[in-house]
Amino acid sequence: FFSYFAFQSQAMADDDRIVMFDEDCQLRIYDPEKFNEAVDLQRCAQQFNEKLQSFKDMIQNHMSVVQAQGQKIENEKLRAIGMRNKVEGESEVRRRKQRELQQAIKEKQTELDRYIAEYNSLQKLEAEQKQLIDKLSYNTSS
Repeated sequence: FFSYFAFQSQAMADDDRIVMFDEDCQLRIYDPEKFNEAVDLQRCAQQFNEKLQSFKDMIQNHMSVVQAQGQKIENEKLRAIGMRNKVEGESEVRRRKQRELQQAIKEKQTELDRYIAEYNSLQKLEAEQKQLIDKLSYNTSS
């Protein structure tokens, strides 16, 4: 601190330099008023640095909170995207299942139509055979 002011004293005018002893019996080269101003300035600078460090710490705390909230938001966004994809995938699964069921219905309907046609054919054949039996029975009994 004093070496800084000693350097400054070389630049000051000769009338600013005063050799004297202070209340602690230390040799001083500066005007007591200017020395007190320098000490006050140093104290103010120290207070300013402390406040600046406090402000920096506060900003870092706020930034960490903001970053944590940002991370939570990103996680929720990813979860929402995942849920949306799952819902879209579910609707696709439902459409595919519906197509499969419709195809199975068509196959069963085709099979039913074939069975109905076969049943009708067998009924017709049965009717013809009964008619033939009746005709043969009528011819043999007469």
